[in-house]
This record gives sequence, structure tokens and C-alpha cells, in this order.
Amino acid sequence: MASPLSTDDLEDRLRMEFVDDARDRLELMNATLADRVKGQRTDVETIGVLRLEAHNFKGMGTSFGYPTVSLVAHRLEDYLSGLKRLDEKQLVDAQIFIDRISELVDRAEQPLLAETNRIIRALPVRYEFQVTDVDVRNVEIMLVTPSKVVAKKLGTELAACGFRTMTVTDPIESISLAVRVPPDMVIASMVMDGLSGLDLIRGLRAMSVTHHVPMALLTSLNLDHPSLKEIPHGVSVIRVGEHFGDDFAAVVAKHNLG
Repeated sequence: MASPLSTDDLEDRLRMEFVDDARDRLELMNATLADRVKGQRTDVETIGVLRLEAHNFKGMGTSFGYPTVSLVAHRLEDYLSGLKRLDEKQLVDAQIFIDRISELVDRAEQPLLAETNRIIRALPVRYEFQVTDVDVRNVEIMLVTPSKVVAKKLGTELAACGFRTMTVTDPIESISLAVRVPPDMVIASMVMDGLSGLDLIRGLRAMSVTHHVPMALLTSLNLDHPSLKEIPHGVSVIRVGEHFGDDFAAVVAKHNLG
């Protein structure tokens, strides 16, 4: 009768199975890109495969002890969101994401916080405009909102200002992401299921690794609304709609992000 596996043995086996599975997925992603370059796959097919595997890696990485794999996969998923066509630069960028995941999967030791930050910040960013038209800043903003409409609209506006934007729909997930790769600013919707933007910001301000990060609440409420009196000192308010531009500009100036 075989002896039961110890906890360490089980974890090692699961990690080995993850690595084997990850290599198969990476092989598929590489082959898909190669087929697209040779004209054997369409843009839609290629993007579909990459998005699916990025989503899989995003969910699997942290579960099997590879949190930075999840972070890179999340950025690849963001990069591909809304993309319909692949030009030469985007094919090169996609390969960079795949190569970073591959390198992380093959590492014996996963990177610590400082190196993780460098890896994530060096990943490609896709803009909806010619980069020469905008002063691109090395400033990353985490936008936490469950609304796809708000995420797309504000993400586009932030990108047009030259900021790198990471969109997170789940406020609970955003805590883990912010701790692993502290952004230069957090903007959170006031109303969210499970955890309000106000509670999220209170939590992030209570942790040493994110205490210093500038934060703002995104709301449709007027500034004199009673609910906004509970906002912690130093946290800004950005109103959606016609006031967004002025409110956001004030926040950028306040925290010297520009």
C-alpha cells in the first residue's frame, strides 16, 4: 500500500503538474502567433486563443505558487481587451507577454516584490492613439470598477492623458494586486458589490505597502452628499460625467503625477 503524500510532496506534485500544463499552453500560444505571422490563422482566431490562455493563466498562477504569472497574464488580458486586429507591433508585444510568462514558469524561485514591480512595469501597453501625439508617463493607475462601460470610458480617457491603466472588476482581487504591485494611484468606484470603494480604500490605506499610494473615489454624487463625509482625509473625489476632466486634473496636480 502506497504511503500518503505529505503536504510538501503534494504541493511539489501540484507545482510540477502546473508547470507541465503551463508549458503546453505556452506552446499553443507560440504556435498560434507563428501561424498568424504565416497567414494560417486570422486575427480573430489568434486573439481568441491568446485571451483564453491569458485568462487561464490569470486564474491558475497564484493558486499554484506563481503569483507573478497571474499578474503578467492579467496585463495580457487587459492588453487584448477590445482588440480586433493585430498589427506588427501588437504581434511583437504579444510575444513579449508570452516570453515573460515562460521565463517565470521556468524559474526555480519566484521574484520578490521589487523585481515583480520591474517586470510588470516593463510590459507593453496598448494605446488607442499614436504615442507621438501624447506625452506618455511612467505612471500606473489602478482603476477598480465592476462596470465595463465605466472601465472602457475612463480607461480611454486616462490613456489619452498618457497614463498606464490597469482595470480590475473585483474589489477583493484588487487588494491582492495592489499589494503585489503597488500602483502610483488607485481610483475606485464608490458603489461595488461585496466591498464598497470606500471600504477598499480604507483597507489599502491601513496596509503599510499601499498606505502612501494616492487614492480617489469615483462617484456620481455631488460633493456635498452626506456619504462623502466619511471619506478619509487625503482621499480625493472624482465625479463622473462633465466634471471628470477637472476633478482628475486636480488630483494629478495634487499628487504631482503629471
